[in-house]
Amino acid sequence: MLGKLMKYEWKNIWKAGTLMLLGMFIVTVIGCVVLQMPGVAEFFDSNDVNGAQAWLVISSFAAILILYVIMLLASTWGMLIFLGIRFYRSMYTDEGYLSHTLPVTANQLFLSKVLVSGVWYLFISIGIGISVVALVVSLMTGLLNIGELSGVLIQYNGNIWEFLVDAFYELGRTYEEEMGINLLHYGITLLLTYVAGPFITMVTLFGALTIGQLSSKHKGLMGILAYAGLTILSSIIGSTVQSAFMFGANVANSASGITVSTNSAYDINVITSLLIAAIMYGVSYYIMNRKLNLD
Repeated sequence: MLGKLMKYEWKNIWKAGTLMLLGMFIVTVIGCVVLQMPGVAEFFDSNDVNGAQAWLVISSFAAILILYVIMLLASTWGMLIFLGIRFYRSMYTDEGYLSHTLPVTANQLFLSKVLVSGVWYLFISIGIGISVVALVVSLMTGLLNIGELSGVLIQYNGNIWEFLVDAFYELGRTYEEEMGINLLHYGITLLLTYVAGPFITMVTLFGALTIGQLSSKHKGLMGILAYAGLTILSSIIGSTVQSAFMFGANVANSASGITVSTNSAYDINVITSLLIAAIMYGVSYYIMNRKLNLD
C-alpha cells in the first residue's frame, strides 16, 4: 500500500517539480551563453575595452545575476512552499478527511509524503548544483583563454575539467594541512548531508504543520510558526554542538599535543540533525494517531 500511496503522491507533484527544473535549465543555458559572449573575457583582461562594450558586459552580468538569484529562490523556497501546501491540503483540510479514511495507517500516509517530497526536493538541490558547476565552467573557459591565464590551460592541453580537478585537489590539500580536516572524510559527510538534507527538511516541515494541528485556531499559521521556530532551534543546536566540539578539540590539541580531528565536529552536526528529524517524526506519529482532530 505504501507503494501505491507514493505513486499517487508522485502524480500530484511531478508537474510542478518538472516545471521548476525546466526553468532552472533555461536560466542556466542563458547564463552560459552570456558568459561566452564576445567581449566578456576581454572585460576581465588587463586590456582596455571601449565604453559600449563594457556597458554591454556589465548590464548582461547584472541581468543574468538577478535572473539567477530569482531562479534559486523560486526553485528552493517555491518548491518548499508548494510541498508544504500540498501536504497540508491532503492531510488537514477537507481533502484530508478522504486521506484518513483510506485503508492505510497514518504512518504510511506521512512516510509516503516525506519520501516523495524529499526525492523531488533532492532533484531541485542536484539541479542547482549542476547549474552552478555549468556556470563556473563556462566562466572559467573564457577566463583561461585570455592574457597570462591562457598559459595555464595550455599545460592541460585545453582540458578545463582536468584543470578544475587539479585546482580542487590542491585546494583540498591546503585545507587539510592548515585545518587538519580530512578532505575525503569531509566530502563523504557533505555528500551524505546533501542527500539526507531534503528528507530531513521534509520531516521537519511536515512535522511542524502537524504540530500546528494542536492549536484550536489558525492551525496553518501555527504550523508555519512552528517550522520557523524549529529551523532556528535546529540551527542553534547544530552550531552550538559543532562550535563546542571544535573548541574542545583545539584545547586538547594545545594542551596535550594529541591531534583531535575536526571532522568529528561535522559528523556530530549531521547526527544532531538526524536526531532532531527522528524526534519530529515521532512527534508527528504520536499526534496523528492520538491527538489529531479534523473537526
